[in-house]
Amino acid sequence: MQAEGLGSSLVPDVASGAAKSLRRRSNPRTQLRPIDLARMAGLGVTQIRTYERVGFLPAAERGANGYRRYSADHVEALRVSRILIDGYGWQGALEVMRAVHLGDRPTAYGLVNSRHAALDSQRIRIAAALEATDAVLRRSKEASQARGRAAVRIKEAARTVGVRPSAVRFWERQGLLHPAREPSTEYRLYDAEQLGRLNVIALLRDVGYRFDTIRQVLDELAGGRPDQIRHALDERLERLNQMTWSCITATSTLHNYLESALPGAGRSR
Repeated sequence: MQAEGLGSSLVPDVASGAAKSLRRRSNPRTQLRPIDLARMAGLGVTQIRTYERVGFLPAAERGANGYRRYSADHVEALRVSRILIDGYGWQGALEVMRAVHLGDRPTAYGLVNSRHAALDSQRIRIAAALEATDAVLRRSKEASQARGRAAVRIKEAARTVGVRPSAVRFWERQGLLHPAREPSTEYRLYDAEQLGRLNVIALLRDVGYRFDTIRQVLDELAGGRPDQIRHALDERLERLNQMTWSCITATSTLHNYLESALPGAGRSR
């Protein structure tokens, strides 16, 4: 769990050089008090102690008076931690730094791989959603062009989108479809508008969309706002690109830190 008052103030502003400035101001031969390290980082003394306690920093030596004595190694660990938080998130960065300070290479490698895999998974889902959205917009346009088509019963409607009639009934129970009823038989009738909705539902279910999301998409289409869906997905993709770049920066920084903290870390045994 993020320490109170700590996370927001320790997230790095890499663009402004906050993390890099720690390296420039460190001196390998200098022993630092908590207040010295705090001033260098622009943090409070309590935050520095908490950083050490939770595992972002290696344990500090103690002087004869019992006070903590930090070194250039702690300055570097703090600098790396701030960059890793930006790339891996608070908890991910903490777990990586703990593993590094314990000399546990396999765990550190696994955590980094997991972070990159998670971003890749998000990218795959967004790509699928963009593809589905484009298909939805095409099908919506096709449905609007087929307004004069005669209404069909459930078996024909299901066959049109390649699903079982039971699936169509289930989607109706979820409130996604509202077919009319044939007066004499009470059979369901799907007109062009309902067939268009059915197309969208089948498509989005095929790529794993939840019913609440599908309902939102249907509402957007019904309200004549389909482009908003595409715009939101494009924004998500741009945000993911930014997160990916931060993750790459974190991994590059971690590589250099591992080389200094665990010499030969990249060589197999």
